[in-house]
Amino acid sequence: MIAAISSHAFDSFFAWAPWVVGAVIYLTFWVAKRHEKAAAATATASTTATYACASCGRRGTLDQMIVQHHGGAVGYQCMQCATAQATAH
Repeated sequence: MIAAISSHAFDSFFAWAPWVVGAVIYLTFWVAKRHEKAAAATATASTTATYACASCGRRGTLDQMIVQHHGGAVGYQCMQCATAQATAH
């Protein structure tokens, strides 16, 4: 006996297969993302952010830097470099 698949069953399988495979992939990722835990931030960006001096490269927090405007851009200088630049001009 020769086993043959009817054309209706063949057409029906290939009509529904992409939808079923897509739904399985979607559900798999949905379940995987649903059980993920968000990483808790231990420190805020404002307490750990440091800025480098544009002249010497010394790093410090924002309250230790002097803001320098350069035609729309913003740079930061440490107190020593800003003082040296002010006395040189």
